[in-house]
Amino acid sequence: MSVVVVLGLSVSACGGGSTATTQATGAATGSGASIAATTATRTAAKAGMIESGRVTDAALSSLAKGDGVDEGAARHLADTVLALPDAERTAAFADLSQRLELEAAKVSGLEAAVGSTEATAAALRGAWAQVDTQVEALASVAPLEPTTPGKSVRARRAPALLADDSGTGAATGTGVLGVFMGALGLGLTADAIVSAANGFTADQYSEHSSSGSTITGSVEQSSVELEFKGQQDGVDIDFKAQAVVHPCPKADGTFDIQIKLDVKTSKGGAGTNATIDVDITGNVDDNAELVNTESTNHTQWADFGGGKGQFVDFTIGQSGGKLTRYTANRTGGTVTKSMSTIATVMGMMFESLVAARFVDAAKKAWQSGRCVDLKLSAAPGPKGLKPSSTAKVLAEPRSKVDGAAVGGTVTATLSAGGAGVAPSASKVAADATFTYSAPPEKNKSGTVAAESRSKRGVGKQSITLDTAAPSSFHIVGGLDDFQADQDVCDVLAPFTLTGGGFAVKFSGGLAGTYTYSGPFAAQGNGTYEIRLPDDPAQPGAMVGGGSGSVDTPLGRFSNSGTERYTLTPIPPCS
Repeated sequence: MSVVVVLGLSVSACGGGSTATTQATGAATGSGASIAATTATRTAAKAGMIESGRVTDAALSSLAKGDGVDEGAARHLADTVLALPDAERTAAFADLSQRLELEAAKVSGLEAAVGSTEATAAALRGAWAQVDTQVEALASVAPLEPTTPGKSVRARRAPALLADDSGTGAATGTGVLGVFMGALGLGLTADAIVSAANGFTADQYSEHSSSGSTITGSVEQSSVELEFKGQQDGVDIDFKAQAVVHPCPKADGTFDIQIKLDVKTSKGGAGTNATIDVDITGNVDDNAELVNTESTNHTQWADFGGGKGQFVDFTIGQSGGKLTRYTANRTGGTVTKSMSTIATVMGMMFESLVAARFVDAAKKAWQSGRCVDLKLSAAPGPKGLKPSSTAKVLAEPRSKVDGAAVGGTVTATLSAGGAGVAPSASKVAADATFTYSAPPEKNKSGTVAAESRSKRGVGKQSITLDTAAPSSFHIVGGLDDFQADQDVCDVLAPFTLTGGGFAVKFSGGLAGTYTYSGPFAAQGNGTYEIRLPDDPAQPGAMVGGGSGSVDTPLGRFSNSGTERYTLTPIPPCS
């Protein structure tokens, strides 16, 4: 049998990390397989658990314990399959998924409704191939755009989910069925779905809906809902999957993820309904690192119309990737031991694979700066510092979710320019204050990059300080009836002064031209020059001169004069 689709997912022992790769069947896997995985493969094969990429019937039979399942042995078998190299793990997972579907079809009456085991297998493969085609389309979902003004974030494209070598669009060989399809649809899109909102501001939200899928994103939550259908030879597949991720930890460092898979397979009045509900909670430490995850997996398989009375219902608890509890809520009716054991192993594998991907995506999110707004301010500054002077840089990390102070620590470094920041590359308790030393020359700058870390995630921000001449002033002065008294945020850009009914428009810059208009059709033009002292904290002066005219009852008069102004530096404004 050839496996058309490979699921390149690996799970760390602590449940805190994962990697994903996709490769064609038969591609070399030695370089990507760890020594532990290779050893596990050989040991499993020697023990008769896995042969030719397939879990043996003997291995599954050994999991039975009375009327139930030996959960420890099931966990060991699931871990053994997960430790296999990519292609072998995929083959075993896909094969188990198909066998579980066929067992469920047999005990629910679906196989009898179709006619034979072979016909049922063909119908299931054909119907699931249609679902797979729809899931594959997730790879070309349109980029997510925030609906409120701000930075636009484009979602990364999900990897292709199906490599079809048949030319028909249908899966061949083992096929892509049931729980395996759920792991593909959710697991391989987890990173793209969550990361799509990593650059959003607190007020931004995005939503994209296409045939069968809805993806939403905001700082606080990312989610995906999938619903696809397939049908062949009277066998209907109704596939639903959902994941809701709250990647920004709460004040106590906890975050949560909910994952659900719901699949109905039927023909006429016979069929099964399978659901897997996974609830995950995690803990983040003061350094914004993942400490641990705990999960609860409630899996149910039951017929819904065949009258056979078959059901499998169990709950699995895990902490740090280790099994902490297994509860057989109910198992009975016409369910076979084979179905019970496969369902248990598949439930464990689904949880480990998919949960690890979403936890990893959540970790990337809270460490990206998504959850924390790091506010930086400088006093004096950041513009117009005196050469060789110092300024205090205040770093205030705040939650983007609720605006609260997040605590933790802040580290600052000089990332560009000169002259320095202290303490440098050292953790300081938030809210943190650093001392920036300006370069000894005029018109020089330095950029301080800061990073905060806390239970609520990572905050990242930078601030540039310079010794350039100040450009924001309070300007007082004029000539005769024209007297200005106002703030100008940037004299290097065009600005206007008003007073006594006059409006004087300056071209901007330390020297330039101006025009004016006023009462009685007054108009004129001239030139100006700004002179600033060596000490940027001291007032400067502006002198302007030109000629103009005005209409009076006695006629039109012209004159010339000189305007004088005092420029007092003010903090930068806009």
